[in-house]
Amino acid sequence: MDSERDWRSLPAATVLLAAVNLLIFIVLELFGSTEDSYFMFTHGALYAPSVLEEGEYFRLISAMFLHFGAAHLMNNLLMLVVIGQRLERAAGKIRFVLIYMLSGAGANLFTVWFYQFIGIEAISAGASGAILGITGGLFAWIVKSHGKIEGIGKRQMLILTGLTVYSGFVSSSTNNAAHISGLLFGFLLGCVLYHRNPMEGVRQNLYES
Repeated sequence: MDSERDWRSLPAATVLLAAVNLLIFIVLELFGSTEDSYFMFTHGALYAPSVLEEGEYFRLISAMFLHFGAAHLMNNLLMLVVIGQRLERAAGKIRFVLIYMLSGAGANLFTVWFYQFIGIEAISAGASGAILGITGGLFAWIVKSHGKIEGIGKRQMLILTGLTVYSGFVSSSTNNAAHISGLLFGFLLGCVLYHRNPMEGVRQNLYES
């Protein structure tokens, strides 16, 4: 029974998602440059005209696992590990993956619409929409549970979320449409998928003791 609980508490989905992102990055670097926009486009990066005019909807998913350079990858993997493991333990593996994937795809879909609306033809990629999604999801879990998740409360989440969104606006290369929409999608999905984990209170007591 204890070993089953230990297995369930391991952030296996977070580790797997991080590993997939890292592996794809390494493979692409072996065959080209992840800082080359055209190379990234040919390997699944998001480009609004390709989605809308060519029907290449797979880009809504594939772009979530591509990154422009090592710094872009490392920043996203750090956020994924820090936030992801907490949401995964609170929400469970299936709900966590649903929030990650649906937020990321939703953020990319919003990006396609937004870029068309303002007339920008840009190639974008990255897991930021999905990661902001799990950030929003964790925020929703904290709000719905009326407490803290592994020592993180509403105030800490507000500060973390604010800093993340702010850092996007001070960088000219950041897809803020994906950041903000991913955050909102994640929060809404977190509210819809929320259920109280029976181990949640036990873990909270352990972390606060």
